[in-house]
Amino acid sequence: MALGGQLVTSRPRLRRRRPAEQGREHALVRDMFSLLAASLPPRTSCEARLLALQCVLRCNRIGSLTLPHGLVRGLNLGPSGPLWQEMLDARWVRTVARTPQGFRTQLNDPLTGLPGRGPRTRAAHWAWAQSSNASVRHTGTAGRLVSVMLLAHTPPALGNGAADSHALARMCGMTLRELLITVQGLLDSGALEDCSFTGGEDLAWSWPRPGLQ
Repeated sequence: MALGGQLVTSRPRLRRRRPAEQGREHALVRDMFSLLAASLPPRTSCEARLLALQCVLRCNRIGSLTLPHGLVRGLNLGPSGPLWQEMLDARWVRTVARTPQGFRTQLNDPLTGLPGRGPRTRAAHWAWAQSSNASVRHTGTAGRLVSVMLLAHTPPALGNGAADSHALARMCGMTLRELLITVQGLLDSGALEDCSFTGGEDLAWSWPRPGLQ
């Protein structure tokens, strides 16, 4: 439904993730969206936000990491140089150096009170996989960012979620109007099945199938 006037044998078997594991991944990505909303300038680009999300999920406790070149290319964000410069200008990262292994980066602030690197790395892979899902691959970077953010706010094994619309927009560095336009694009592409206001400021959405997450 459009938002309309109220615009929203040989191969080893893969281990199925338990709902609790999926829930931790969703919660970690959701928390990192909130962290980025508080630490990045409001108008930081969608491309830089997706790159920053991978950084904050993959760094160690003192904020250091090396993002492999293949992983950065796999994000399909275009040339990464301007994105690193955007984060340097925002003083979100302190240093960036290109090495044979990847981009060696130091975040400006160390992580405190967050889960260890293992759970965050699994959450980073989940976020990367969702942003590369075939259903959102051609919706543009804004659509991919919003899709990951909405999925992080969707309980595992369910096909629907709801949250405050202004908070969702802030997490993506968008105005509410920009968020709703992007959500409409996800609806038009079939990535989202339905989205509408539930009354007040809450936005509710549903996915075509629960297995998307």
